[in-house]
Amino acid sequence: MYQALAAYGDRLSQVGLFSFKVSRTGIITESGVAISNMLTYINRWPHIKWLLTMSNDGTNSIFAALRDNTDGAQDTFLSEIVRIMEKYPWRDGIDIDLEKGDGYSTHAASTAMFRNIYNTVKDYDSSKLMNIRLPCMNSINGSVGGENWCIYGDLNAYCDTAAIMSYGMAWAGSAPGAVSPRDWL
Repeated sequence: MYQALAAYGDRLSQVGLFSFKVSRTGIITESGVAISNMLTYINRWPHIKWLLTMSNDGTNSIFAALRDNTDGAQDTFLSEIVRIMEKYPWRDGIDIDLEKGDGYSTHAASTAMFRNIYNTVKDYDSSKLMNIRLPCMNSINGSVGGENWCIYGDLNAYCDTAAIMSYGMAWAGSAPGAVSPRDWL
């Protein structure tokens, strides 16, 4: 990754830093890419939109706890997002990578969770971006991986960009889909 940033940073427009993991309680811990290791690239490539990626590592119980606000998990997560944004004021926004969100019956609650995240980010600073990473869908209730909670059109109002994780339709290690403009949804 570091070699690619050094060699091709002039060609990139947006990068998600996979540095934050969310737990079932909504607490965010720093894990993964060390922000301190990225400062050279952040300073070298000021044209890149640097997003802080918050992930559940595909753990269904975390997605469900956040979605259903189990024991206040979503409330805590929203507060934690603000804490992280305050800690890293140079960032251009956040990138939400919540996977394994269950079936179609949970789509309304899942969309509401993304609405709450989006509103938290925009209420904190309306200039900050929100990217969401979404599963591949070929229709409503048509996920190739069972993530039928996702309805692109419903999520349209709650992101600035979206990355469709097209590798779910290919093979492990293949490239993800392009980051897309919100109106593409």
